[in-house]
Amino acid sequence: MDKLKQLVVSVAVFLGLFVSGQALASKLADQSGSDEPLGSRSIMSPAKIDARTQPAAKVCLQGEDCASAQPAVAAGSEEAKSPEEIYNTTCAACHGTGVAGAPKVGDKAGWTSRIAQGNETMYTHAIKGLNAMPPMGTCATCSEDDIKAVVDYMVSESK
Repeated sequence: MDKLKQLVVSVAVFLGLFVSGQALASKLADQSGSDEPLGSRSIMSPAKIDARTQPAAKVCLQGEDCASAQPAVAAGSEEAKSPEEIYNTTCAACHGTGVAGAPKVGDKAGWTSRIAQGNETMYTHAIKGLNAMPPMGTCATCSEDDIKAVVDYMVSESK
């Protein structure tokens, strides 16, 4: 009997939350001031899904009409990123949380022994990889100079 009561209560709570959610969505749609239906502005609308799921590149083969094709960007020719931008996009996942023993940026104690080894040793570890960190720290588009600049950035933020 207790299980039946739990089931009834669970269903009632679910229905209450569902109805509340629908009422809130309706109210938000009314307050938006737009004549568009709510679904057409939703991130789940077909047009927005299509825009988000376009291919990253298109292949244009010899002999095809390629007048509208854009040339591929050569490696290393893309706009340079700052060490902080590189850190935020490729390094912070581990060095922001301490995953697998990675020294967290800002943790002075975690960096003291590494800083004592010298910059060249830290550069070598970052470029060639060490323990769980892969070579170039997963930054496939980074040069060795980029990696060195990111190491310098992390050290400066951790002193």
